Amino acid sequence: MPIRYHIGISDLKNGLEAYAKRFDFCELAIAADARSTIESPRTAPAIATLRRWRKVVPPHFDFCVVAPPELGRLKAGPGFEMALAVSIAAINALQARTLLIRTPRDVTPALVWRNRFAQLLERLPRDSTRIVWEPTGLWEVADAAVAAKKWGVVLCVDAARDPVPHGDVAYVRLRALGETRSFGESALERVVVAIGAKRDAYVVIESTSARREAGILKRIVESLALGAAGMRGGFGRVIRPKTALGADEEE
Repeated sequence: MPIRYHIGISDLKNGLEAYAKRFDFCELAIAADARSTIESPRTAPAIATLRRWRKVVPPHFDFCVVAPPELGRLKAGPGFEMALAVSIAAINALQARTLLIRTPRDVTPALVWRNRFAQLLERLPRDSTRIVWEPTGLWEVADAAVAAKKWGVVLCVDAARDPVPHGDVAYVRLRALGETRSFGESALERVVVAIGAKRDAYVVIESTSARREAGILKRIVESLALGAAGMRGGFGRVIRPKTALGADEEE
């Protein structure tokens, strides 16, 4: 079965409906709001927005919900519970196949944090939703890859700088950092080689020329026959709702 690429960039100009005519993947950041209720997250006005977004895109369109920062902090309390509730509500409203959790620098490889992350995973839907983990701080890629495999989650890495973990799915974020202001064709070819043979490969490009680079990456993938037969658009973007999940929605 050929690899399927989902390629994303970090801006949206013409709205989701127009975008979905060309692309098939979108990374969506949501926010928790104290005015909504943990017991009734589905009543939050922004849920209606997410449901409309699901309806305006084709059935094969793939959403990735980016969980609120409060969830990644792994600290018990109302903020954590609210973030968990709105994350699950967003997954259901969007029929999202992927949930991405970023953990901050103070979530270290210490056992206490490993246990807390494992406990969080027990509370998340895992039947049809893939969990992606994007750690920062003291985590070494090799150590994080071992932990991710143990937990059954996908580790997000920068394939231009770090090795891509083994597994059927790759989730890659390419950031323009330091002297790397953009990604040329040779750099993107190395990314494709680093990803290798997978069932699915998610690639989000964050640079000032990401639109052009996404097109180059698509051509590379097609020319190497690593995913042309199974691709349906193969592009996506990071977008954010105008209203936080749980905030008042302006119609």
